[in-house]
Amino acid sequence: MKIAAIIPAFNEEKTIANVIKAAQDTDYITEIIVVNDGSSDNTEKIAKNCGAKVISLETNQGKSKALEEGVKATDAPILVFIDADLINLHSEHLEKLIRPLLEEKFDMAVGTIDRSNLGKVFSRLFEKTESPFAGTRALKRNFWERIPKRYKKEYYIESALTYFAQKYSLRVKPIVLYGTKHIIKEKKYGFWQGTKARAKMFWQIFLINIILRIH
Repeated sequence: MKIAAIIPAFNEEKTIANVIKAAQDTDYITEIIVVNDGSSDNTEKIAKNCGAKVISLETNQGKSKALEEGVKATDAPILVFIDADLINLHSEHLEKLIRPLLEEKFDMAVGTIDRSNLGKVFSRLFEKTESPFAGTRALKRNFWERIPKRYKKEYYIESALTYFAQKYSLRVKPIVLYGTKHIIKEKKYGFWQGTKARAKMFWQIFLINIILRIH
């Protein structure tokens, strides 16, 4: 079965090569698409050198738009969305995400980063609170196509996927990607720019959850 890994990336030159390698080492994945979302660093060049198919957007248009462009570029029935800023990602993590769909036991698997360093109580709490908003997922294409276009914008998409999975009574498997972490925005962009980006993300997540509940 054709399975496409879609990696939206904005200025991720430090981590993109390792993320691509994890996808390349995953036997289930047959196609790797990096959507360079208007990066100003070497993300595009590195992704091409790694052998991934690269789609480049001239300006930064947000994660949802990048994912949509990646989906348009493949006809794969199973899609694997992978955050480009993950650290210590390996093929075993991606295989754990994909296998539940291949076995027809679940319609979507959601991967959260490892918070075990916080202790059992807090790690379990973060697993529950982060799972609805996690960016690394394996899902069936027909589910993606059922998400209304108005919810496919910037940071809306993860909340929309979680909401509509519940609405359509889909089977969702939460999975902890043990050993993984990601670069926080403040470290990636600098304190003030990173704080601004984080505030924007939280605001959009809050807003879309209100909109979805009204919906």
